[in-house]
Amino acid sequence: MKNVVRILTVAAALISTVAAAEWEELFNGRDLDGWSPQSKVDWEAKDGAIVATRGNLGLLTTRGTYRDCELEVEFRAAAGTNSGVFLATPKEVTDPATECYEVNIAPSGNPFPTGSLVGRLRHDGGESPDWRKLRVKVESGRVEVWLDGEKVVDYKDRKPLEAGHIGLQFNQGRVEFRNIRVRKLDLP
Repeated sequence: MKNVVRILTVAAALISTVAAAEWEELFNGRDLDGWSPQSKVDWEAKDGAIVATRGNLGLLTTRGTYRDCELEVEFRAAAGTNSGVFLATPKEVTDPATECYEVNIAPSGNPFPTGSLVGRLRHDGGESPDWRKLRVKVESGRVEVWLDGEKVVDYKDRKPLEAGHIGLQFNQGRVEFRNIRVRKLDLP
């Protein structure tokens, strides 16, 4: 009986370790290793965050691609900033309503304010000068978004997207991102 208990204890510890190891840190807090700019933007790692203040509209994308995944990221946006977090995205996007899933970071006056799924579902998350947290889960075309711990979007895409990059967008205004991590949900 003691052996069975030991085996179950070891198995539970291994399962717990594997579950905790599923998260992949996408930003090391020091440099942009693992990221590629897709336009001329002043992307830089500064004070533990990825920061952009000026440049052409475009993305900073992961080198790797993801399909079904869960992403967590903290962001801070100056008043009037228009930015976003893209999932399952190509490196260059013409239409975020069909080519990727863009969770917008934008003022209330924008057609898709902060927390909205651009071109798909609107939510007005308001503006704040403080750090905010996004959690996005994409699984078999279902996109769920949590903003500061509150579920704000639950959308089912009739035509689920294939794997793509994760992208941080610069459009206008100062934006910062930190504590970026992802967990794949799809099978290898």
